[in-house]
Amino acid sequence: MTSATPAGEHPTIEPETIGAVRAEVHRIRAGDDVELALTRVPPVTLAPHATPVVFVHGSYARRNFWVSPKGLGVAPFLAEHGFDGWVLELRGHGLSPKGPRFAAITAEDHMRLDLAAAQRHVDAATGRPTFWVGHSAGGLYTLGALSAGWLDARRVAGVATFGSQIRDGERFLRVPGVTSVLAAALRVTGHFPAPRLGLGPEVEPAGEMIEFLRWKGWRGRWASSTGFDYRRGLGAVDVPLIAFAGAADQADPPGGCRALLDASGGGDKTFVTLGRNGGYTRDYGHVDMVVSKEAAAEVWPVLARWLEAHRSRSA
Repeated sequence: MTSATPAGEHPTIEPETIGAVRAEVHRIRAGDDVELALTRVPPVTLAPHATPVVFVHGSYARRNFWVSPKGLGVAPFLAEHGFDGWVLELRGHGLSPKGPRFAAITAEDHMRLDLAAAQRHVDAATGRPTFWVGHSAGGLYTLGALSAGWLDARRVAGVATFGSQIRDGERFLRVPGVTSVLAAALRVTGHFPAPRLGLGPEVEPAGEMIEFLRWKGWRGRWASSTGFDYRRGLGAVDVPLIAFAGAADQADPPGGCRALLDASGGGDKTFVTLGRNGGYTRDYGHVDMVVSKEAAAEVWPVLARWLEAHRSRSA
């Protein structure tokens, strides 16, 4: 399988088999020449105009969140439904090398450089507007990049988020002085040891975590390094959005997820609370809303139907 290449970029493409899933690892370069890995999970039945979907993982995660080593996950599920999956691993995560500047990586680097590089590459490879699916910080970054114009909204067919918000949760960070102490500790260690704490397989760079402390701390504001207000910028974003929230999600509660969706200026917005009151078999938490047998049976099909309903926007 060959792919068109953005001008000035020369990605390498490595065929791979993940479980029983046929895949490719595309190694691309961001605008600052940092290497990123995009794992392509093409549709099971090859089609010349398959609809592309980019998946963005959250904190402490890598591509396994979307396609497991056994070849299971949302990306292979959608491939069976004719979608062309592209699993982005943010700089310093998974197959995207950590590099010598790992500690200094910020969330803004992910939004401004990583997502933009993925969009350029997928757009050149497919020639079609792309759907974006993000979990937790991955959904937040996608909406932030749209807000700031780092993602070209004209080339975005729609966005689906799972447990993505910035307003609620972690109330202890609102206590004056707490974020200063935590930021000082992060500067010393250079990273947040998520695997040691059982939070996920990846450590997070100090720069990114300090940015979250600034956003969520006392008098915090979701803003860029230059003061751009991402939430206010979302008011000018008009792309179809669907936001999934876990009824039992303590990390990113439904209220915050709904507030982020409401901040968008678009008219095509859907909010789904994944819980018993909504007809689901359980009240979902932060991770199992995507990665669980129950989610595979009753959440993934909801996402697939929403994508199908909006597929014409990627024509």
